This record gives sequence, C-alpha cells and structure tokens, in this order.
Amino acid sequence: MPRDVVVLLRDVWKTYHTKWGVVHALKGVDLVIHRGEIVGIHGPSGAGKTTLLKIIAGLEKPDRGDVIVEGYNVCMLDENALAMLRNSVVGFIPQDYGLIEELTVIENVELPLLLAGMDRNERRKRVMELLEYIGLADKAKQKVKYLSGGEKQRVAIARALSNTPSVLLADEPTANLDWENARKVLELFQRISRDFDTTILVVSHDPRVMEYVHRRYELRDGKLYPVLS
Repeated sequence: MPRDVVVLLRDVWKTYHTKWGVVHALKGVDLVIHRGEIVGIHGPSGAGKTTLLKIIAGLEKPDRGDVIVEGYNVCMLDENALAMLRNSVVGFIPQDYGLIEELTVIENVELPLLLAGMDRNERRKRVMELLEYIGLADKAKQKVKYLSGGEKQRVAIARALSNTPSVLLADEPTANLDWENARKVLELFQRISRDFDTTILVVSHDPRVMEYVHRRYELRDGKLYPVLS
C-alpha cells in the first residue's frame, strides 16, 4: 500500500537580495517525503538548507513554487493559519535549540501547550510523558542553562513533539554536540519515527548524520540532488 505524502515541494525558488548581490538559495527544488520517513539533506554551510526548512515550516515564503504540508498549501495560508500549522502540524528544532535558559525544562517543553490553551494538569501530564520518553524526567525542574548540549537538544526535541506534530524539522541538530551525544540524538529521531510514524527532515553539513536516515539528498548551488545509498 502506498504511503501518505506528507511534504511535497514543486519547483520551489528563493532568492535573497543582499548588499553583496543576489543570492539564489533555492533553484527549482522538488521534494516528496512520506509519512514516517526520515530524510536527510546534506550540504555545506550557506547552501540553503535552513532556508528550505523555514519555507516548509511557513517561516519564509518562496518566490515561486508550491509547498504542501499535510494537504495545506503553505504559500496560500495567512499568518493565523501558519501559526496553527506550526503549533499542530510542524515541529521545528532550530540549530541554537531555541530554549529559554532561565526557565525550567518543564516550562520550556510546555510552552506550545500553554499557547494552545491546554489545561495545566493535562499539560504537565503530557510534558512528563515526553520527558520520560527522552530520558530527562529527572531534570524536569532544572533550569535549562544548567544542562549539557546533548540534554538541551533533547529538550528542544521534546518541545517540538509536545503538540504531536506529524512533521519534525531539525536544523543542524548535531552541530554543537560531540559525536557520542550526536549519535544519541539521531537514534532518538529513529525511535520517534518508528514509535509515532512521524516524518522527520534533518539538514546537516556532517556526512555521518546521513547514516541515520532512510533517504538522503545533497543541496548544492540551490539545487537538490538525490544521493543513492
């Protein structure tokens, strides 16, 4: 039986006008990702990987092309609809974790649920289930600033999972970690994909990350090329 298509990009272009000239970040990118797949996109810094993630998350709009996520044409949505998409369909994990250092682990993970208006008891129950899942329940009341890089990354993943998104976007998730912690994060992605049928798109400049994905691409000069295993 064919799997659901969760992310579909057709002829996506993105150009930036800078003081140094015109930068063609994406040039006619096509991409299809199915439910439960982990897809990796490898490429050097500045290749357009983060731009691609932000366009899928609705954080930036392409100059032209179609971006369809769970049946929603992201390019056609207004700001309210895009906020709904990011709070229920797409989980985004930025390279710098995006955590609030002065808040506790629980407070960081529950933020999306708070914004969604979930009852406090229900929020805390959901957050503790996630912290158990990622192996950080014992750090629940600790401030994020006291965590290691690997622990911060896992908290960022838990926060992105809090609203049970069907798509998880990870921007250089291992860039600030030693390889042992990086491997744990990548194995956690594999477990999330398997346990929840979550679609995961990982972008990285580290070729070792690509050993943990189902399919891989290279983004080079704004174009996406499939890489055969």
